[in-house]
Amino acid sequence: MINQTMLKRFVLLAAGACVATTGFAKDVPDKVTFEEHVKPIFRQHCLNCHHQGDKKGGLALDTFGSVIEGGGSGEVVYDDGDLEGSRLWQLVSHADTPIMPPNQDKLPEPQLAIIKAWIEGGILENSGSKAKKKKANALAYVASTGGKPDGPVAMPESVPLATPVVTERASAVTAIAASPWAPLVAVAGQKQIVLYHSDSGELLGILPFEEGIAQDLKFSRDGSYLIAGGGEHSFQGLVAIYDVKTGERVASVGDELDTVFGADANDSMSRVALGGPQKMLRIFDVANGDMLFDLKKHTDWIYTVSYSPDGILIASGDRSGGLCVWEADTGRLYLDLAGHKGAIHSVAWRDDSNVLASASGDGTVKLWEMEGGKTLRSINAHGGGVTSVKFDHQGRLATAGVDGRAKLWAADGKELKNLQQGSEAMLEVAITHDGKRLVYGNWNGDVFNTSVDDPKNLVSLRPNPPATEVRLESAKTNLASVQQKLASVKAELEKAIAGLEAAKKPLAELDQKIASLKKLSAEKEAAAKASEAQVADLDGKLPGASSLTRDLQDEVTALRVALKADPAKMSALADAEEKFAAKLVEIAKLRRQRISEQAAIGSHRQQSAAHMAEAEKLATTRGPLEQKIQQAQQLVDSAKKSHDQIAAEAAEVQAKINRMMANVN
Repeated sequence: MINQTMLKRFVLLAAGACVATTGFAKDVPDKVTFEEHVKPIFRQHCLNCHHQGDKKGGLALDTFGSVIEGGGSGEVVYDDGDLEGSRLWQLVSHADTPIMPPNQDKLPEPQLAIIKAWIEGGILENSGSKAKKKKANALAYVASTGGKPDGPVAMPESVPLATPVVTERASAVTAIAASPWAPLVAVAGQKQIVLYHSDSGELLGILPFEEGIAQDLKFSRDGSYLIAGGGEHSFQGLVAIYDVKTGERVASVGDELDTVFGADANDSMSRVALGGPQKMLRIFDVANGDMLFDLKKHTDWIYTVSYSPDGILIASGDRSGGLCVWEADTGRLYLDLAGHKGAIHSVAWRDDSNVLASASGDGTVKLWEMEGGKTLRSINAHGGGVTSVKFDHQGRLATAGVDGRAKLWAADGKELKNLQQGSEAMLEVAITHDGKRLVYGNWNGDVFNTSVDDPKNLVSLRPNPPATEVRLESAKTNLASVQQKLASVKAELEKAIAGLEAAKKPLAELDQKIASLKKLSAEKEAAAKASEAQVADLDGKLPGASSLTRDLQDEVTALRVALKADPAKMSALADAEEKFAAKLVEIAKLRRQRISEQAAIGSHRQQSAAHMAEAEKLATTRGPLEQKIQQAQQLVDSAKKSHDQIAAEAAEVQAKINRMMANVN
């Protein structure tokens, strides 16, 4: 056992007296090299097993050259500063197995800090070495839309809905696939492949697979075709290709003596690759069914096969951990990827074809770059083993594992979601075209369709749906129930509309009264203005009449004086007096009329103000009536919304019944 004093001395030695025993991260030398800092650590902990005379795993750590050369599984450090991609770092930091040093605790943190700084600094050999320029991050990824069709994406239109085989329970889920561009998932069942709408969970079609059980499902690059590999153990195996819109089987490729475990078609749908218990990767021409290549490299059952999205490479993995990448056109081995310690259950390509993900029984998912086969990441994904891995268009990863979980990972390997349904091993996973839902199935035959953002939003899918007549009867019962609900909400809507009309009536009557009062007020105001006009007219007439009266009075006075001298003036005097009297009567009449019009003005104005005041008083009572109308309108809107929703539901159920009856055969 190394005591604390010995440990301090060793740290000082390893770090060139520059690393303190506390605060080690900030005290690591600015320039860490192999000879001065890292080699002393290896000498203390690693060289018993990893030296030139005894290279455990093919790896020697006693010289800089041997470290750079790597071991039997490839390079262990890289000069681009990639810490997470370093196999050496994964093992000494206990991020992956087998942990190093074996059967011991992790290296002391100060020593790990030195190794970390050495790798991130470009694995310098000595003080005279210079770091190379760092390469671009191979995990950097821009989402791709390559392969998306120009027109509408394929969805089932006339796919049969008849159930070929009815069973009491489904068998273990062997394959799940999601369309790359449409809300569509395919689930393998017994002698059938079931197509579901990934958002609603609606059954859209059932593809017969009479040869047995599909062990692998993949959609074509544009989503127009479904590739299914499978068969019956120890009897037959093949790959079937289906048209997604019609459900027609457009091709059958291969004639294996055992089931097919892994299958895929290239981007142009001109070639199909398959593998299984016969340990051979076989590539066929789809047009004529001829076998183009019969590739022997794997030493155990081939579990998984996948073309790169660009069609240039093919990846295949086997039960013993063998993982190969082949040139698709020539069949030549391109990369032999070593690193997994368990069976390769699944492989998946990122959209850009630059990164391959492999899922293994050793519990890890590894990300490999295709330039030289370097391990970019090793993710400890699921205890007990990883059974399935898929990429989405954002470069994220979906995985399933023996621990009964399905998980979603960021492009850099960070865990985003951890979903669990029971304790049974989860065997398959798919992620929908929009990345919003995970579809995963377990050993019990249960398939779960779960929202990534809201895991409680879960729909169960059945690999083996009930008999057609059972589903049809269930749909009809559902329709009757929905129609009953529709009748109920229709009655509620009619009641709400009647309530709204009843609420509107008092307000309409009130508004009519207010309008009538305002009209009367306006009429009285108009009458007052007319009287004002009359007064103005009279005011214009009176001065003239008064002036004429004065003239007549003067004339009468003059005639009276003249009458004393000339009696003959009597007749003229009488006429003048008569005119004078008449004019006095006229003036009196005009004055009385003016007084009357003045009084009318006040009366009209008083009545107009009274009518307007009453109208304004009534207007203050509109608020409660309007509130009642608003409440009644809300009831109508709510009832109408419910009615429309249930009506749409009824229409959809009816359409579903129509589709089922049309496609039952």
